[in-house]
Amino acid sequence: MNRRGFAGVAAGLAGGAVFLKTQAPPSWLASDQRPARSRVAILTAAAYSDKLDGVVYDGLRLFNLSLQGKTVLLKPNLVEYIPGAEVNTNPWLIGAAAEAFLRLGAGQVIVGEGPGHERDTRLVMAESSLEEQLEERNLAFVDLNRDELVQVNAGSSYTSLGTLWLP
Repeated sequence: MNRRGFAGVAAGLAGGAVFLKTQAPPSWLASDQRPARSRVAILTAAAYSDKLDGVVYDGLRLFNLSLQGKTVLLKPNLVEYIPGAEVNTNPWLIGAAAEAFLRLGAGQVIVGEGPGHERDTRLVMAESSLEEQLEERNLAFVDLNRDELVQVNAGSSYTSLGTLWLP
């Protein structure tokens, strides 16, 4: 490419950038629907154990959630199993969260996950002890990688999409 060709390309890119900067964003991007402040609780627990149930329950009570009869989906981070490395959400925490939501009035708690690295969800669940925790607490599980998809209404104005396809 010679100097004249390079100058032409550079001028075209600069003109395109100026054009894009003067354009208004699409209406669905222009209005921020998020609340002005996020609610956050930072809790301390000495260890992953059955005592975690009380810590999580007390923390969730701070939010005054209206859960009566609702279904709660817990979507932990289940990636793969590496012995000695904490790469997944701890099963005790998942169980404690489920227990807390049920104590706060939720009608049902479902755990849903679809690992991205190790695609054999049941293997990761067994190796990480999540399967044991789900059975112990009688919690339903949905494999987000393999479950049937259904079309549901978006139910909010956070997106311009009217419906979503979800497992």
